Amino acid sequence: MNYIIFDLEWNQPTEEATAIREPFYLPGEIIEIGAAKLDEHFHVIDTLRVYSKPQHYKKMHKRIASLTGIHDRLLEEQGLPFPEAYRKFIDWCGEKYAFMTWSMSDLPTLIDNMALHGIDISGLPDWYDLQRIFGREIMRGTVKYSLEYAMEVLGESGDAAHDAMNDSVNTAKICDHLDLEEYLDEYASRVFAELPNDRSFDSQQTVLQDPELLRFSCPWCGKAVACEGWIHDWKQNYVSYGQDEDGDEFYVTLSVSRLCDGTFRAKRIFQEMSDDLWEQYQDKKEALEV
Repeated sequence: MNYIIFDLEWNQPTEEATAIREPFYLPGEIIEIGAAKLDEHFHVIDTLRVYSKPQHYKKMHKRIASLTGIHDRLLEEQGLPFPEAYRKFIDWCGEKYAFMTWSMSDLPTLIDNMALHGIDISGLPDWYDLQRIFGREIMRGTVKYSLEYAMEVLGESGDAAHDAMNDSVNTAKICDHLDLEEYLDEYASRVFAELPNDRSFDSQQTVLQDPELLRFSCPWCGKAVACEGWIHDWKQNYVSYGQDEDGDEFYVTLSVSRLCDGTFRAKRIFQEMSDDLWEQYQDKKEALEV
């Protein structure tokens, strides 16, 4: 089993009015995949950097270029079409692997870009949120910490941030301080994605009250899954608990985006419920009741 720590950088439209809305709203187009491969003992055995040449947001946003150091010429000379870049990354991962990331924030962008290019999104592997594991096992709480802060706490030095491969290698250094062989299984969760859609809502409240967003089909048996009402997580993200009649349980994340025309879009991601996700959900429910 390989454990793949990866990070993404993506370009954004230079103006919100030029954002892609068909076949769905695309907030970011991936320009770099950086990764560190860990063996079964969580030792780094290889690294990878792949640049992807954007198809839609071809002109680099000035802020993104300044932040990442990635410019138009670099992508023109070294960037691969996204399907080729993604295939190179997946082939490099090996036959059996799980994903690790610092937070789950890159996941929606990865799904968007896969769906945009017709890449199957049904076979995502087990996924581990190292930000969550660090917070629970090192800081003994539920606060979300930045990667830079975690490295400072642990006395680690690293290469410059906002570089996908550097961030992956820096994240791998955090693993040296985590007893992953002891408790990693507590945090395992299979991720299920649905194809993005172009449904439009006139307000955030309309999104949260839409009954269709509180139902979906179980990815294993196809039976209906009914969800509880949404609980605010952070920023424009909400979470819910869902269960089908066979007792399969899911942790559901809803991301709400406001477009420049005043309309709203909603995106869901489903995770197989784990002990850790159940605790996380209960913590949020209890905080709501206080």
